[in-house]
Amino acid sequence: MRSDIINDVLSVEDRAQQIIRDAEHSARDIISAAQSTANELIRSSVKEERDRLRALQEQAETEARAEVEEYEESLNISSNISGETLDTIAHAIVEQVCKTDFDAFLEHK
Repeated sequence: MRSDIINDVLSVEDRAQQIIRDAEHSARDIISAAQSTANELIRSSVKEERDRLRALQEQAETEARAEVEEYEESLNISSNISGETLDTIAHAIVEQVCKTDFDAFLEHK
C-alpha cells in the first residue's frame, strides 16, 4: 500500500512537471507569435509611412518644378519687354518716387 501511495505521488509529480513544461512551451509560443505580429505591424506601419512621405515628396517636387517653370516663363516674358515699355515703367516709378514726401514719412517713424 505504501508503494501505491508513493507511485501515486510520483505520478502526480510527473504529471505536474509535464503541465509546467507544457505551460512553458505554450508561453514561449504565445510570446513568439506576439513578437512576430508586433514586428509585422511595425514593418507595415513603417512601409505605409515611407510610402506616404514618398508621395508627399513627389508632390512637393512636382509643385516646385511647376513653380520654377512658371518663374522661368515670367523671366522670359519680362526679358522680352521692349525698350519703350521699360522706359514707360521706369518713368512711372520715378514719378511715384518724386511724389513721395520723405520728410513726412521720416517724421512718422
